[in-house]
Amino acid sequence: MEITDFKSQLQQIVSDVGFSSVGITDPSKVDQSIKEKFMDFIKNDWNAGMDWLEKRINERIAPENLWPSVKSILVFTDDYTPEEDPLEKLEDKDLTNLSVFVTKRDYHKVVKSKLKIVASWVKKKLDCDLKIFVDTAPVMEKPLAQLSGLGWQGKHTNLVSRDLGNWFFIGVMYIDKSLPVDEPEEDNCGSCTKCLDVCPTNAFAGAYKLDARKCIAYLTIEHKGAIDKEFRALIGNRVFGCDDCLAICPWNKFAQIARNVNYRDRFSDLTLERAINFSDTEFRKFFSGTAVKRLGSTRFLRNVIYAMGNSGNKEYIVSLERFLNYPVDYISEAASWSISELKKNE
Repeated sequence: MEITDFKSQLQQIVSDVGFSSVGITDPSKVDQSIKEKFMDFIKNDWNAGMDWLEKRINERIAPENLWPSVKSILVFTDDYTPEEDPLEKLEDKDLTNLSVFVTKRDYHKVVKSKLKIVASWVKKKLDCDLKIFVDTAPVMEKPLAQLSGLGWQGKHTNLVSRDLGNWFFIGVMYIDKSLPVDEPEEDNCGSCTKCLDVCPTNAFAGAYKLDARKCIAYLTIEHKGAIDKEFRALIGNRVFGCDDCLAICPWNKFAQIARNVNYRDRFSDLTLERAINFSDTEFRKFFSGTAVKRLGSTRFLRNVIYAMGNSGNKEYIVSLERFLNYPVDYISEAASWSISELKKNE
């Protein structure tokens, strides 16, 4: 089969399964500058408590170390652009605010199911061996996406496309056949700093430099234990993740609402009052099959308690008082802090 025919047919099947774009690069394109940026991220402790990023570094920064047979890398984007501006929901302090990527089907499963369909076709067409990855292996998805021409890493460190905005899940396929590569995308952020300026906690040490220790997404999803008091009021009603830097990006004016129905069904009306009353069983049932479930009911409760403290609604004090003697220390301390916040200026 002619390689040109392969690329055109690949683009067709990628569109058919619902991916928004595909690009091709090869392992040799991962140059020293990309490796140094990642190493600086680790050396500065910007990975916070995400210790797994410090493991298998050689495999992460060099694809051939992860799989010696790799000759070409295919990168796919699956957009999940929301219908409404996520920043507007921050204004309703009685609602939980969950990141846009939290839909009622875990994106890992959705993207992987699509990748498997494409992988079956690629294997047949190229008679090759391959590996697929969806955010679960030491793979630098965003730099590979830029090298494949799908977009560039913006100043907020996320992938941005001139045609599709910046709401993406990324899937990666390593194959053991050499293919012509696409031209890398250039940086098109220009002088814009909106994503840096909008960050509630000033989590950016500079353009393209995210310090996860200050990032609300990290604090509400990955961080264990109590969240530092300096960040609590800034979290607002965000109980799982933060989308501010993504939502403010001007390139989103070119984005289309997510075509995949799996990414449209969101938890947009979950109130703080209902959320704080979840038992562990109710939490697991409510968030079954979603990314939130792995957070666990205790840390979710912590986030909800902080959100109540930030609401300004003194009626929540009664609900919060039930947790003052909670057996988990950081929960009882969170309840005490939130009650104090609500009683300010009485």
